[in-house]
Parts: sequence; C-alpha cells; structure tokens
Amino acid sequence: MTVERATAIITSLLDGRWLRDEATASAQLAELGFPVRPGTETELSPGLIQWELEATAGIEQPSLSSLEGKPTTVNFFVGASPEPESATTRSAYEALIASLDLTLGAPERVWPDQPTPVLWRNGDLDVGMQLFDRRDASVVMVWIEHRLRSQDAEARAQADEGAG
Repeated sequence: MTVERATAIITSLLDGRWLRDEATASAQLAELGFPVRPGTETELSPGLIQWELEATAGIEQPSLSSLEGKPTTVNFFVGASPEPESATTRSAYEALIASLDLTLGAPERVWPDQPTPVLWRNGDLDVGMQLFDRRDASVVMVWIEHRLRSQDAEARAQADEGAG
C-alpha cells in the first residue's frame, strides 16, 4: 500500500500545479491528505520557508519548502524500520523504483559509484529517492523539487551559512 500511495503522490505532483504559489501548493497537498500543520513554519535561511505537513499511513515527515513564496520542494519518508539494513525498507525502496520506472523511465544515479540516491528528471521537476539503512534505522527519503528554485534555495542557504 505504501508504494502505491507514494507513487500516486509523486505522479500527481508532476502536473506542476503545486508550483504556482504557496496557497496552491497547500491546497493540492491537502487534497492528497497532507494539510499544512499549523504553527510549523520554519525559516531555514532568508526567504526559504519550510512547513511540516500532516503525515498519513505509511508516509512520514512530509514537508513543503518554498523560496520567496514560490514552492520548491515536497519531501517525505516511506518504509521506515527501527533496524539498520531492513529487508522491509529495501523492498519498499526497490518497489518504488520499479513503480516509478513504469511512469518516468529508468532513474539515473546521482553519484555514479553509489547505488543511492537516484533521480528522475521530468521537465523542470526532479524526483529523487535515497535509501538510508546503514546506521541505527532504515528509511527511504523521497523528494519532488523544482530544479532551478531548489538550486537557488541551496545557493542562498550556502551563502547564508558562509556569512554566519
């Protein structure tokens, strides 16, 4: 169920409606079952805001980020397990890749010498996934981001970090 739900969330966000503005993003995410949690707005760096979203069965820690009122990223976690190198988490990761492969084609590796993270490029949007399973627990991180807006947000964060 989690893989199907995650795939449905990802593919529904690929239409790009959520990118118009924060209000549109909030409305579309609420339709998907992820309303913004009141009082969770955090300024990560000047102009870069992150909101926590309500979680739903199998989807954990969803959030929305925006830069100067323009949505940049939606991310969430699936397949969480309290054990490192969990077979359940790895299975969710592989099933989600297989599911997205049907819609988006084969992913590319972000780093050629590492199996994770993987990335699909879809117009102005990137869909990424990373398996974390080497430490105390296992989880799959998923993100859908507007490539240029996210690059601008990252550049700002780095500049802010360097200035501090």
